[in-house]
Amino acid sequence: CRQRMPPVAQAQSLPFWRATAMSAFLAVTTALAVVAVWSANLVLDPQGAFVGGTAQRPPAAVHLHGPVQEGGPSLFQQPAVVMQQALGMKGLIGFGMGFGMLAALARRAPSVSRRAAGADIAVKEKTESKPVAYLDNIPRSIIDKKTLDKLLATLPREQWDNPPEDSYLNTLKAYAETYGEGKATKMGWWDFWYLRINQPNEDGMMSMADLEKADASIRQMCKGEIPLYVPGPAGFGTMLGLFDSGAIFKWRGAEPFAGDLVQTPVTDGGFAKQFIDNCAFYREGLKPWQRGLEIGMAHGYFLIGPFVSLGPLRNTPEAATVGLVAGCALIGIVSVGALLLGATIKPTLFDKKGDSPAAGWQEMINWHALGGLGGAGFAHALITVFGA
Repeated sequence: CRQRMPPVAQAQSLPFWRATAMSAFLAVTTALAVVAVWSANLVLDPQGAFVGGTAQRPPAAVHLHGPVQEGGPSLFQQPAVVMQQALGMKGLIGFGMGFGMLAALARRAPSVSRRAAGADIAVKEKTESKPVAYLDNIPRSIIDKKTLDKLLATLPREQWDNPPEDSYLNTLKAYAETYGEGKATKMGWWDFWYLRINQPNEDGMMSMADLEKADASIRQMCKGEIPLYVPGPAGFGTMLGLFDSGAIFKWRGAEPFAGDLVQTPVTDGGFAKQFIDNCAFYREGLKPWQRGLEIGMAHGYFLIGPFVSLGPLRNTPEAATVGLVAGCALIGIVSVGALLLGATIKPTLFDKKGDSPAAGWQEMINWHALGGLGGAGFAHALITVFGA
């Protein structure tokens, strides 16, 4: 996107200002030199060092205001007379001719520099090729030069003439093919608003390397692979405080469109699988009553803790007893809910051959209630004996 200024005028701006500054410098220095010579003439020779003969002697004192002054007229009263007395007629004429020649040379310099700059620009335009032809008619109101340069940097040079459809450069090409000299000259408000609202931001555009990295990441995810990120302190790593561990796991199962086959490090990792397989509910070789007793004892043991330490009677001697009662009540509520589940859903996970549906489940829940009461009682005994 280029400015609406002729190429020659663009190149003339710098030499023109240089020539103007030189002209002002010559005028100021010439005036200072004349004042310095005149001052030296008055100090060194009051009679006038530039007076050539008797015909050019200064006349008598000039009566300006009031009485006659012995020193003649002052510089502030009659500058022309004083300058003539100090330099003489020939000196003034010579000074004028010299100053005129310097002024003519100073005025001549800009035109010479402009012609030289114009010739340089003409040669430069002939030798340099423009990036893309259709960008010459894009005004700055559509896109500025900095944004256009960064937009061009996001595509290989061989794609500039025929940019892809998802690039904003393709939109600019369509604009250049629609509007311009010999084409449509009046743009509708919708086209202008569409161009402005979709104009990319210079700060928000990614470079070619960033685009390639993002494309590689998307392709990797489409293959069912994703990098493993671990959480970390906020403000470090990524914007969300996540760090790339360098590990890549395959989250997609054998069937790409089956959501239940999604794999994660928690559900499909070796440690997670071993830990879950060793739980009483999934461990191989246990009977239903053994599963229920182990699960109930574990839950009853830790359920009374929150009631004892955080209950409203935590600072009283009855805290342990209240915690025991609350824990047993909770174990009873959970057991009743599990029995209702067995009576309605009838899970056959732990049934043996020939048993009625949900027989193994009901057996496990009965022993779960017994184990929960036993675990809560054991925890109460420890609190009562060893508690402060």
